[in-house]
Amino acid sequence: MRIAAFLPELLRHLFKKPATVDYPFKKLAVPKDFRGTPYLRPELCIVCKACERDCPAEAIEITSINEAEKRFSMIIHNDRCIHCAQCVDSCPTTPKAMQIDSLYELAAHDCHKLTKAWIYVRAVTKPKAAAPAAAPAEPNA
Repeated sequence: MRIAAFLPELLRHLFKKPATVDYPFKKLAVPKDFRGTPYLRPELCIVCKACERDCPAEAIEITSINEAEKRFSMIIHNDRCIHCAQCVDSCPTTPKAMQIDSLYELAAHDCHKLTKAWIYVRAVTKPKAAAPAAAPAEPNA
């Protein structure tokens, strides 16, 4: 093999900056619409269970702890989650009770450590104010 054939290529790449990132030590920013890990904002959840119903991976469980106190438990199984963000899209609250964060490092030695759990009181929605009825027009005399 002739070294002279590789020499121009070698010299060209010696002075270029690397195309890769030194990953564990330097991290790239995630894109704006990155679908990371779902999480709950319990102060906004009205327990409509739309997220549980619409989850294609069945990764969300909502159970009642005490119906009289309106206490509920939500568990998100990140080992089952496919990060499709369907739970966020189906959440009817404004602002959304279900959110997606930008975490992508979810490694664990045990799948039970990948679950996230919340125990919370159901949020009370404010009734929308009815639009005031238009005053009847007075006949001109």
